[in-house]
Amino acid sequence: MEIEMRDVVRARARIRGHIFATPLVEDFVLSAQRGALVQLKMECWQRTGSFKVRGAFHRMLNLTLDERQRGVVAVSAGNHALGVALAARELGVEALIVMPETASRVKIEGVRQFGAEVLLRGEDYDAAERALPQIVEESGRTLVHPFEDPLVIAGQGTVGLEIALSGADIDIVLVPAGGGGLAVGSAIALKTLRPGVRVYGVQSEASAPLVAAFGAGHRVPVTFGPSLADGLHGDTTDPMIELALAHLDGVLEVSEAGIARAMRYLYEQQRVVVEGSAAASVAAILEGVAPKGAAVAVLTGRNVAPELFSRIVAGDEAAQ
Repeated sequence: MEIEMRDVVRARARIRGHIFATPLVEDFVLSAQRGALVQLKMECWQRTGSFKVRGAFHRMLNLTLDERQRGVVAVSAGNHALGVALAARELGVEALIVMPETASRVKIEGVRQFGAEVLLRGEDYDAAERALPQIVEESGRTLVHPFEDPLVIAGQGTVGLEIALSGADIDIVLVPAGGGGLAVGSAIALKTLRPGVRVYGVQSEASAPLVAAFGAGHRVPVTFGPSLADGLHGDTTDPMIELALAHLDGVLEVSEAGIARAMRYLYEQQRVVVEGSAAASVAAILEGVAPKGAAVAVLTGRNVAPELFSRIVAGDEAAQ
């Protein structure tokens, strides 16, 4: 699987009009603490509340007429589901979304409100994904994969392209990484236009397959635990590990407590609501694992259950 800069550029042209170009906002508190500029890439303000809509639209804008008529199917813990559901509604395509039974109620209801059909399968993302091949075969629908698809990766990479074109002072970019599509796509764009910029994925200690892969130079078995960063939770694939090893400068690991702290920090200091997955990039700064230099932290989404967010902001350790 290969993705080049021209693919990201084409994606930007194709999805323009369907997504927002989100701003970079300086975090004055973190800038003062680090002694270097820190900016937040506000993908939490994106349509559907997440960057995932970029890749979903790009993949679905490239459907053939036959594929459009047969409809699409996707598996997701939530944000990819919302992106596919919105794109399906606007493009007149029927969508079936497979989600784990433990998915956020906020995300499940959001998908249904966009008009997509929801099928709950399994206790977590990996279990839902295991049910997918049979569903694809029986339904005859086209799969819109959340990350292992060149068109999806190119769409997500437009986040990095916007950062690169901003003209801002940047040494490092911190990108929450689950399957790795956003981090890889963004790295391709950034390193083409800004060769000196270093791009790091960020994962939770509860779900860190890319961290382990970078340590070993190849896929290694990892144990997964409960996580506030449900959008980053679960394993990735061999092709994505190969792309990550080729394009990222590293993958940083943050604690679950650090993610909760970052969620509280962003609300208290910036009045910004983010989900656990999005807060991972800022957690890397607060926990001191991010390399020095002018930094951009990508805030990937805001779709967090209100009751969970309230407990975290209140400092309820049980919420973690």
